[in-house]
Amino acid sequence: MIKMYQTKAHAGNTPDFWEENWETIQFEESLRFCSIDPLRPLFEKYSQKGSLMLEGGCGLGQYLAYYAAKGRRVIGLDFARQALKNLHKRQAYLDLCAGDVSALPFADETFDLYYSGGVVEHFEGGAEKSLLEAKRVLKKNGVLLISVPYQSPLRKLLSPFKKHNWRKIENPKIDDKEVFSGKKFFQYAYTAREFEKMLSEAGLRVVEKQGFAVLWGFSEVPFLNPTGKSEFGTAQEKKERKEIEAVDITDIIKDRPGSLLKRLVVSEDASVPVLGLGVKFFRWFSGNMMMYVCVRD
Repeated sequence: MIKMYQTKAHAGNTPDFWEENWETIQFEESLRFCSIDPLRPLFEKYSQKGSLMLEGGCGLGQYLAYYAAKGRRVIGLDFARQALKNLHKRQAYLDLCAGDVSALPFADETFDLYYSGGVVEHFEGGAEKSLLEAKRVLKKNGVLLISVPYQSPLRKLLSPFKKHNWRKIENPKIDDKEVFSGKKFFQYAYTAREFEKMLSEAGLRVVEKQGFAVLWGFSEVPFLNPTGKSEFGTAQEKKERKEIEAVDITDIIKDRPGSLLKRLVVSEDASVPVLGLGVKFFRWFSGNMMMYVCVRD
């Protein structure tokens, strides 16, 4: 696995880091993306209307709002309390809870579906407690959809050029001293084999997996991203945020036909005849993230 570091003021496992990041992102744009999200087919396959779904690490809340509007019963949990307050202002009807995904405040076998998107990789000591908690709160035959950064073939090729921010390690461990001057731990990126092993040891059986976020994967190639733009906003963008208020999402969540280019590049739709084979290749070769679909036996 790769241990990654960044130069922001707060480490990637703190509420301050995420609240600053979410304040740079437009809720409406994130919600609109849900209809063309590469992960949408997995949500639709594994969640049913009336099923009870938990999102552990709900953040901005676009998935909660989208799937609640599509007939799912959803509960959102996050450790960033201000983010939850902001989400409540936008969508007051949502069920929200402050808490830690490593110590969930729910009874055993409560949920039909648990979604964890880009969360557990930020625990420097490892994801094991969070995975055990996910298994505990799932019903028998319940499904966990969990995504984490993917140590793709592209990332392996880039590793020699990223020695100022990345280092290869065998097991998660909290640093006992500063590794890179002025930089803080951000996240781990796992090979598929490494993370599948972690899931198996937690009692979760992987039934399928899907790489995604291909363009973000390519953004780590220096000459393709000369400005160093990242998926995380800047302090200047934060100042430009609008006052938070209730949002009518009725029109935002409507499905709209997309062009072939959007299906291939944005939705990463592998069902497109012939060209879908290229989508599958790039998901494997350069996906920024990997989604694992797991069943609790």
